[in-house]
Amino acid sequence: LKVIQELRVHQIELEMQNKALRRTQDERDTAQRHALDLEILNSINAEIVVLDQHGYIRMVNEPWQRFALENSSTLGTTAPHAGIGANYLAACQTDSNDPSDIIARTVHDGIQAVLAGMLPSFTLEYPCHSPNQQRWFSMRALPLSGNPKDGITITHTDITQYKQAEEALRIAAVAFEVQEAIVVMDSQRQVLRVNQAFTDITGYSEQEMLGKTTAILRSEKEAESVYEDVWHEAVAHQSHRGTHWLQHKSGKDFLARGTLTAVPNEQNHTTHYVITFSDQTLAMAQKQQRLQDEATQREALVREVHHRIQNNLQGIGGLLQQFASQKPEIADQMQLVAGHLKGISVIHGLQGRHDKPGVRLCELTREIVQATSDIWQTAIDLDIPTDWVIRRVAEKEAVSMAMVLNELIVNAVKHGGKALGHVSITLRQSQGVEGVELSIFNAGYLRNNKNRPTAHHHGLQLVESLRPREGLTITLAQRGHEVHTLLLITAPVIALETDH
Repeated sequence: LKVIQELRVHQIELEMQNKALRRTQDERDTAQRHALDLEILNSINAEIVVLDQHGYIRMVNEPWQRFALENSSTLGTTAPHAGIGANYLAACQTDSNDPSDIIARTVHDGIQAVLAGMLPSFTLEYPCHSPNQQRWFSMRALPLSGNPKDGITITHTDITQYKQAEEALRIAAVAFEVQEAIVVMDSQRQVLRVNQAFTDITGYSEQEMLGKTTAILRSEKEAESVYEDVWHEAVAHQSHRGTHWLQHKSGKDFLARGTLTAVPNEQNHTTHYVITFSDQTLAMAQKQQRLQDEATQREALVREVHHRIQNNLQGIGGLLQQFASQKPEIADQMQLVAGHLKGISVIHGLQGRHDKPGVRLCELTREIVQATSDIWQTAIDLDIPTDWVIRRVAEKEAVSMAMVLNELIVNAVKHGGKALGHVSITLRQSQGVEGVELSIFNAGYLRNNKNRPTAHHHGLQLVESLRPREGLTITLAQRGHEVHTLLLITAPVIALETDH
């Protein structure tokens, strides 16, 4: 019996030793599993925390610990409710209407639902901005096993780059649908994408343009070399800006203003091209109409000014002639001045009659001949060919030409025509297409300064001072019983009249 009792005690001791050994082994295995789990958790590049069924933190990995330190309100310490043994759910219980508190309550309710088995998982994306950086995180809560009472794992992943890329894409998508047409091409100039504005402006849909080049938009109003020059500039300088004619799908041309930009990669190799342009046809038409309206108004105003000046000069000339009739002794001088005024008034009358700059030479000559004939009561013959090609006197030379013609014709009347009854004027073509020979013939003789050394030719001196330095030469010659005054008129004093 004693032996049996000793054996029984020995057996109990052995069992206790075995239990202690098994307990030690279990603890060792648990520690190894915990270390392995922790090693696995630390190898994951995401913040992970393990909660028990009551929401207490049982395990965290190294990224979580760094996250808790970086987001702590106290420098160098872990954020509240973020360490092992803390109640994670306590940090999510708030009553404020602050947006961050609303997010915290959403997290609290989601985790509680997973722990209670009401949700298989819970996911939330939320902002977690720091003073120096905009950040976003994604949180996911999953049960550790099929039984939520075994606890859950919560994973926090930094999705800032994804959110920034998403935001950039969203902004780019909005920017892509602007009122300007946008074309994106590859390095071979094949179209990859166009926006709705492109379709609205050109008539081509994105499907019609995919894989094609923008050569389909070329207009016959532009030389082929123009488009090639555009691409050469874009390749050489990575951009081109300009205004060019393009063609709508319907065949109608429109004026486009835009840019062609090359998109290089890090090695400075062009990978894409982007074209942006807008339809400027209506704007151009409106601008042209505005300029035309302004020109019409300006011309009407100028003509009115010319008419008023002409009327005033004619009124003054009439007063001078009236005064000359009352004072015969100074009649010649008054008539000379009246003639000068008449010549200037003729210019304003002609300029007020037409909407083109300058005056026609034939009309200017005819008007001065008529005015001189009226003032001096002397007939003057004017010969202009029926097939006469119209030349216009340059605007800046019109007044001086009128005064030169007036002075020479008056001299012809005074020194021969009035006394001897013969003055004639002819217009003939001369040098080149626009050149003109204007001849004035009057009966009489040129004065001989040898016989009258003190004589002064005031009229000719005035003509010489008024004569344009280029485009007009004047010669006087005695032809039998007549004096021939020849005016050779060329450019830049005159030019052929055009339809423009």
